[in-house]
Amino acid sequence: MEPVQYSYEDFARLPTTVFWIMGYDMLGVPKTRSRRILYWIYRFLCVASHGVCVGVMVFRMVEAKTIDNVSLIMRYATLVTYIINSDTKFATVLQRSAIQSLNSKLAELYPKTTLDRIYHRVNDHYWTKSFVYLVIIYIGSSIMVVIGPIITSIIAYFTHNVFTYMHCYPYFLYDPEKDPVWIYIGIYALEWLHSTQMVISNIGADIWLLYFQVQINLHFRGIIRSLEDHKPSVKHDQEDRKFIAKIVDKQVHLVSLQNDLNGIFGKSLLLSLLTTAAVICTVAVYTLIQGPTLEGFTYVIFIGTSVMQVYLVCYYGQQVLDLSGEVAHAVYNHDFHDASIAYKRYLLIIIIRAQQPVELNAMGYLSISLDTFKQLMSVSYRVITMLMQMIQ
Repeated sequence: MEPVQYSYEDFARLPTTVFWIMGYDMLGVPKTRSRRILYWIYRFLCVASHGVCVGVMVFRMVEAKTIDNVSLIMRYATLVTYIINSDTKFATVLQRSAIQSLNSKLAELYPKTTLDRIYHRVNDHYWTKSFVYLVIIYIGSSIMVVIGPIITSIIAYFTHNVFTYMHCYPYFLYDPEKDPVWIYIGIYALEWLHSTQMVISNIGADIWLLYFQVQINLHFRGIIRSLEDHKPSVKHDQEDRKFIAKIVDKQVHLVSLQNDLNGIFGKSLLLSLLTTAAVICTVAVYTLIQGPTLEGFTYVIFIGTSVMQVYLVCYYGQQVLDLSGEVAHAVYNHDFHDASIAYKRYLLIIIIRAQQPVELNAMGYLSISLDTFKQLMSVSYRVITMLMQMIQ
């Protein structure tokens, strides 16, 4: 028995759900009035808390009285780079109308019948369990960074009879001997909502990018498979020309969709990659300084998932680069010897267009591929080594 073939809506469920965590409804799913109000209030609290926390952080950095050791300097460097990274991605996903437009175009193109979905092997392109686990681990490790201090305080209470009132971010100053408990609770609530805004913006934007790129890659594979399977002949020239004309139109349409994708994400992709590399560097150095602690352990997991996050963006960027080129190879290997001259002219059009690679790019000039990932990791390693030497 054939497994159930995933629909386009099934693919959209993961990126949509991730953004719901911070109350942001990307696709404008119909909701009751009360639910809409609750979403709006929660969304406002996340953004407002983020604004307050960033404001306090900037104040502490300008004041510079409380940043008095190397560990704190690296902690602030980590926070600054991560905030820039997350806010860049959040600004990208605020282009909701453009994202919805691209989503509608891809939904139109998605295979409609079960047989068509089987032919396009849509299930092979669906979110793998390992990817879903990666998203869960990323969000989970980020949660642990936030709740780790209160867990440490609870452990201290049961082992030493003293609740230490620790919290996540160093820019909030709390003195349990002078300040009431509700201030501590308020600080933690602010930190939780602030972290939710940053973490979900960070991972969520990349999931939407991958979601669209996977769909485009799926259709390029469909073109390649169609060309490999089709055997033209002058005996059924009219049907052959209709077939190849559809392939030409689809190739042009996919290039247009990729340009739309680059238009939405490309402007922020370069800054996003650079700040992600900076986050990896600063978090790695901070973790090495802190040593083997609960916080250090959660940061190690966070670094691993962040590296995988960058790798996946580069991996799917490499895929579209390769697949767009493989279209020309599929034409070369195509059994077109019995085809008409008109059919062969269509093939020539496909080959000429395939010479210009389709790519995921940053700001129109930096192609995102596995080479980009290698260069980014190489630079990150050198920066980590340099920072550790400077500190020592």
